[in-house]
Amino acid sequence: MKKIGIIVLVIALAVAGSVVLLTNKAAAPNSESTGKTTQSTDTIPESTNVIAYSDSGFSPSAKTVKAGAMLTIKNNSTRVLQFESDPHPQHTGNPELNIGVISPGSKKTVTVTRTGTFGFHNHPNSNDTGTLIVE
Repeated sequence: MKKIGIIVLVIALAVAGSVVLLTNKAAAPNSESTGKTTQSTDTIPESTNVIAYSDSGFSPSAKTVKAGAMLTIKNNSTRVLQFESDPHPQHTGNPELNIGVISPGSKKTVTVTRTGTFGFHNHPNSNDTGTLIVE
């Protein structure tokens, strides 16, 4: 009887060990990944490349970033922000800045690659403007 108990115990330990190993392997990062990371707008890391929009406009009103950098636009206002490139209303200055609607309390991120100096504005209130310099 003791032999059967020991055999059952050994089998149970082997099964438990296999489950632990498989669980850890599934959670391990893939070493063959592309290196790109995608994030939802709710989990964007804080960075220095942030332009905030409030009820009084954009802050900072002029921002310089490096090409390839991630730029986060935060809507801290009580109204909808529609972040677009100049000129208004065509939005043709830099299409990668045509982020669109950002609800109050939300944020969106874009990777800026085109170098130059670009104006941007809030489409519903085109008097709220700013400048982005991409080096």
